[in-house]
Amino acid sequence: MDQPHPPSPAAASAVGDVADVLQQIRSGVRQRVAELAAVPSDSGGTRAKLIELRAREFVREPVPFSHRARLGALIVWTRKAVYHLFLKWFTRPLVEQQNAFNQASSAVAQELATRQEELTRRLELLQNRIEHLEHPDPSAGSAGERP
Repeated sequence: MDQPHPPSPAAASAVGDVADVLQQIRSGVRQRVAELAAVPSDSGGTRAKLIELRAREFVREPVPFSHRARLGALIVWTRKAVYHLFLKWFTRPLVEQQNAFNQASSAVAQELATRQEELTRRLELLQNRIEHLEHPDPSAGSAGERP
């Protein structure tokens, strides 16, 4: 009978890498679920949209890849070399500008949402106060009557 061979070091490393990536994905999913659970439900879904805006705030540099099995490593190396030699100097300032704009717009959107919530709360309080002043509660006694 053939004895099962222990996995090669490369295979064990690949399994470890996959396990690390899966752990990171699971962690990200748990964080996203927790963020959405902590968001109070509102009619327009403003909070959920703000969380999504925060998640997409940063633009990243492209990661070269190839789906070809035999030439994949050569294609990826070539793409990295072309990007490093000819495109990095051009794209990095653009990515930085876009990230700065995204951060500023995200902060402004968050501030506007916070102010809108505050104004809505104050409006409700004022409406309740006006309602109370226009229609006093008759069971409250003679506090509103004049002697």
